[in-house]
Amino acid sequence: MYVLIVAATLFLSPVAVSEARAVAAEAPRCTFHSLSATDQKRYQSRYRRRVRMHGQAYADAWLQKAACPTPQQKAAQRQRLVDKQGRPCKRTRLEMRVRPSFNGPMTMSPVPVCAD
Repeated sequence: MYVLIVAATLFLSPVAVSEARAVAAEAPRCTFHSLSATDQKRYQSRYRRRVRMHGQAYADAWLQKAACPTPQQKAAQRQRLVDKQGRPCKRTRLEMRVRPSFNGPMTMSPVPVCAD
């Protein structure tokens, strides 16, 4: 682990180094080889590209966030819908909204909204 952090300081940007140190400090450690076979297949191309482009420490930091998030990271990713007064919604529904696309035509996509 220490070797990875040293290698990161030599070859990577300061952002990647700080990210690698933050991941190294976390207790539950997740590596590509500790993933299940289906998850390895799912993350393989993206993980290898990050190893090739940015190094092992950066790729491991990304894998920790993508495949093995901590409970705090999971909670941060969840966004609670709030109503106009700022209170959390008790009921939600999907509403179709128009979204522009780069190829020309507009597309419709479902968006969760408060039903309160």
